[in-house]
Amino acid sequence: MKFKIAILITGLTILLSSCERDDICAETTPVTPLLVIDFFDIENTSEPKIPEGLVIVENGETVGLAFDAATISIPLRTNVDQTDFLFVLNAGSEELENPENVDGISFNYIRIEEYISKACGFRVTYDALDPTRTPQDNGFWIDEIQVINPTIEDETSAHIRIFH
Repeated sequence: MKFKIAILITGLTILLSSCERDDICAETTPVTPLLVIDFFDIENTSEPKIPEGLVIVENGETVGLAFDAATISIPLRTNVDQTDFLFVLNAGSEELENPENVDGISFNYIRIEEYISKACGFRVTYDALDPTRTPQDNGFWIDEIQVINPTIEDETSAHIRIFH
């Protein structure tokens, strides 16, 4: 009986010692951050303004994300140094086939890969953020884009302000 207990304890010790701290990715581990955008009224630049019926679609896609807030967060691509979005105002639906009130924005940046651990893998942060409006057929509903923080390392504050 003592022999069985000794084998069990030895087996458990070996099993528990084979797990390393980095075999589990903690919830508090930093991940690839989203781009945080604040929307403001062009006529009163200190007043947040919700863009009505805003849907954001990655260029080339037909389904987007709907937002109803003055502050939003969107993902940037982690495999290339540019992400192109269509910002559709008064969309009314996530299904977009022929959007009308559209502004295109290309976000250019430098990707920085950071190794976290074996369990968590890599995260990407972004530097030198440079948004550029791309011409659309109907003119612009966005009046101005202002870069607040060109380095995207977290989601604690806005990186971009859009005035409309």
